[in-house]
Amino acid sequence: MDYKPWYPSDYTQALNNILTEDQTTTLLTQPGTSPRFVYDTLMLPTVLKYFTDMPQTTPITCNMTQATLFGYQLYRFSNPGTPVIAPSPDPQAAVEGLLIFGLNEQQRNAIYELEAGLMKLVSVQVDIQQRVTDEGGLCSVRAVEAGAFCWADERAMEGLVPIGGVAWPLDDFLVGSFYEHIARSQCKGMGVEGVLPRSPSVKRRPRSYTGQVETLECIEEDHGEWFL
Repeated sequence: MDYKPWYPSDYTQALNNILTEDQTTTLLTQPGTSPRFVYDTLMLPTVLKYFTDMPQTTPITCNMTQATLFGYQLYRFSNPGTPVIAPSPDPQAAVEGLLIFGLNEQQRNAIYELEAGLMKLVSVQVDIQQRVTDEGGLCSVRAVEAGAFCWADERAMEGLVPIGGVAWPLDDFLVGSFYEHIARSQCKGMGVEGVLPRSPSVKRRPRSYTGQVETLECIEEDHGEWFL
């Protein structure tokens, strides 16, 4: 996926994170931590932490890596709005996003509460790149079973508008007031930098987040550890 210099640093770290074969195997064998494939606002670590009630200091980007889901297509349910996916008749159709490892049951349930409704949780197979151990910079492709949320009623597709490309363009969301609120809430009193995008050429403007309450209370954060 493409990224721009003004994107949040934690998102850039997640995009650039490539696990080794051993790291991937270790994460997949952890009990009760089924990975989740995300392709919408949850690709942003700060947003993910906000909705799963993680402290901003949690190094979740270490457990995130780029992934590709074949046989699905991106759609927009409303404009503006976050994307949804639905199966495509073209097996070569693809959706690019991020795979998240190591989420506990409470965190996965939080994602379910956020995404469920018009969406349903399905089992998918995504491809990730992984570094070949002791082979320098060589990478291999690995298929990983994961959970993903897709459009619940495949027979009712009339309201969906296809999104050109394989990845959701999140620029508008990043310069909107909703993301700014989330980032400031996560960073409040913690001195955390790098989650607010700095684009000198883009002015912030109000944006709504489809299906979510637009006015949210600031949350309090507790420090914790992230176990691999």
